[in-house]
Amino acid sequence: MKNYLFFLTFLLSHSLTSFAQHSVHLKSGVTVNGYVTGIAGGVLSLDADGKMMTYKIDELKSIDFNAAASEVAATSAMIQKFTSSDGLYVVKYQMKGRTVTKPCKIIIGTQDRGTVIVDVTIDKYGNVTDAAPGAPGSSTTNDSYLFTKAQKFAQEIKFDNVPTAPLQTKGTVTFTF
Repeated sequence: MKNYLFFLTFLLSHSLTSFAQHSVHLKSGVTVNGYVTGIAGGVLSLDADGKMMTYKIDELKSIDFNAAASEVAATSAMIQKFTSSDGLYVVKYQMKGRTVTKPCKIIIGTQDRGTVIVDVTIDKYGNVTDAAPGAPGSSTTNDSYLFTKAQKFAQEIKFDNVPTAPLQTKGTVTFTF
């Protein structure tokens, strides 16, 4: 059992930085997808779409640590989302193999509405190095104002630090105002 837990912990630590998505297969036949957040005291913790779940190790049949690998390769990046730090807006992003660690605070100060898609480039440390609003799919009632705001908000976002990541990773951030 100790060897199994060591191996599981080893796989967990090496897979979180690679794809950060896991499929937990229970002996009951149920499969739960999410992010494994820890293994301690014979219990596995899983974040399944923001809902924290725990499973005893003896309830597990297997864990697929590379569950999202084929999806990531096929679609270039999975669509993920976060709620802005003020809690008023849900922001979607696509960034291959990366997750947001610090969302932006959104204050738009206008009645203008729309969707702005921002092409974003980040470095391996998670810093946004370039943000260009107005990617295909953007549609607003006031392009110039909301584009400027979306660019500013995108530049405030901080992604996870992955020292082994490429020097630049490109993706998009979608703001719906």
